[in-house]
Amino acid sequence: MNGYNRGFRARCLAWMLPLTALLLTGSCKWGVPNYSLTVMIESGVTGTPEAGKHVYKELTTVTLNYIPVNTINTVEVFLNTTIRQTATSSVVMYGDGYTLLVRLVDVRGTYSVSLTYTDPTVTAPAPFLITLKGADLLSGTFTDERGYHGTWTANATSLVLAYWDWQFYVLTTTVFNMGYSSGTFTGGGQTGAWIAAKQ
Repeated sequence: MNGYNRGFRARCLAWMLPLTALLLTGSCKWGVPNYSLTVMIESGVTGTPEAGKHVYKELTTVTLNYIPVNTINTVEVFLNTTIRQTATSSVVMYGDGYTLLVRLVDVRGTYSVSLTYTDPTVTAPAPFLITLKGADLLSGTFTDERGYHGTWTANATSLVLAYWDWQFYVLTTTVFNMGYSSGTFTGGGQTGAWIAAKQ
């Protein structure tokens, strides 16, 4: 190795050693960042993580395990108010200042309902509004803007809307899916799928 190469290597080492020491010192000083998760649990629900502020290392998988006090009810979890999850799911800590809202699903309210018949020759009615009312989360009555009426009942595995005065139509889904995913229906000798969008 000639003198120039030896000098070049020495200069490179002299420059790299302080940088390496700085990186090592930084990683020892700060390490993996800590991220916070603030949990808010509404009444009627119990489980873990408990309500309050929790701190986890980055990329920690936090297991969510919530159950309703009344096992007939259904629990939903919202991460940062927008990401909806089931009561038993998980969150990977990849950011700071997360908030978790845990509550019972309340299906009461107004929805736009669309039907799709299994028989393609049957013309579906235009989307229509229904409004579910009730004294609690498990049952009540509903009205249809077309002038029809019925009752709804809910439990941990199903939500059933039964019309009194529209060709014995019965719309079935789950409490968790109401307003998010499709269900099935029977009525007037027909079958099909339906979906409701919360208004």
